[in-house]
Amino acid sequence: MNKTTDHKTAAAPARQEGNWQAYVEDFRRAGHEAVDWIAQYLSNVSEMPVLAQTKPGQLLDALPLSAPEKGEPFDAILRDFDRLVMPAVTQWNHPRFFAYFACTGSTPAILGEMLAAALNTNGLHWKTSPAVAELEQRALDWMRQWIGLSDEWFGIVYDTASTSSMHAVVCAREMVDPQARTAGSTNNLVLYTSDQAHMSIEKGAIAVGVGQKNVRKVPSDAEFRMRADALARMVEEDKQAGKRPFCVVATVGTTSSTSIDPVPQIANIAEQHGMWLHVDAAYAGAAAILPEHRHILDGAERAHSLVFNAHKWLLTPIDLSAFYTRRPDILRRAFSLTPEY
Repeated sequence: MNKTTDHKTAAAPARQEGNWQAYVEDFRRAGHEAVDWIAQYLSNVSEMPVLAQTKPGQLLDALPLSAPEKGEPFDAILRDFDRLVMPAVTQWNHPRFFAYFACTGSTPAILGEMLAAALNTNGLHWKTSPAVAELEQRALDWMRQWIGLSDEWFGIVYDTASTSSMHAVVCAREMVDPQARTAGSTNNLVLYTSDQAHMSIEKGAIAVGVGQKNVRKVPSDAEFRMRADALARMVEEDKQAGKRPFCVVATVGTTSSTSIDPVPQIANIAEQHGMWLHVDAAYAGAAAILPEHRHILDGAERAHSLVFNAHKWLLTPIDLSAFYTRRPDILRRAFSLTPEY
């Protein structure tokens, strides 16, 4: 009896090990198929239609109403991907894709995504994955140097510029009205941005409780740049009315026309009135890596925060938004909570 029990106990790990090895070998075969598919796709993407070739609801109707009862071989899944999913894809990687903004991936980035997915780490804090924390810090330092920001700037990765800019608004509120973190926003804080700014600025103000009516759209000039004289006048009018100007957002590369706001003049006004200056360079900021275009960030060194999206011009897959601030102490104070767990 004991011998039989011992035999079963010893055999179970062997069977488990065998199953795991079979699982790994199945993954290896599927992985090679996937990489071959990706390489073929990248070779042929320029021959595909740019826009999806399906009608609304076509993919939805082609998919089963209920989830499958059991799994399928990877080659069957890949066939379904080709047959059903690919016709419904708008090809952002296409060389003739000119809508919205540049968003081109690259083969090294695809491989990097594969490695990151395999490790499947969660960067909650340093101990949960020192590699995540320190690799992020160093890579963002490199990008900071490339665009000409000094060592006093601290960087952190977010998903999109919408998130980054919303965090900038919270930091601005924390600097001007620190009680708002616990008591909530008062109704007299005012944020300023161009009438050409991305709608994420207004949405961020809505999300954090500043209120849509407290977002002031500053008129732009004939080249779609924020008018600094109009900003100065609006700030003075609001102060006289008992309002508290707390944040101004300048844009470097607007979505509609890639216009660049006069950041140095805007910085003068922000400093005069004690406002947080955030530079939304999500679209065009990466161009400052080129020495001949460094000038587009003139004045940004005086801002409190800045964002640019690496997933736009730097061959990085969506999403990677690089958020920088000269006041990481305020960023930390605005968001940090340390529960027991």
